[in-house]
Amino acid sequence: MKKIAKPVPYKDFLEETNKRQKELDESMKEAFRQRDERLNKQRQTESEKMQEELEPLPMCPMSDE
Repeated sequence: MKKIAKPVPYKDFLEETNKRQKELDESMKEAFRQRDERLNKQRQTESEKMQEELEPLPMCPMSDE
């Protein structure tokens, strides 16, 4: 026995398509935000390494060591 899908009314199809597109847009926006955050953190770490190579911090006189 073949199953035949019910035809989806145009209005429902359009609403569902718009809803899914909105979800995809929000997901993509969040993915870009996370990517940018990760890249900025990586750049900051590289910058800190370069700064440390240029001028190492002096020993802290208040440290326990």
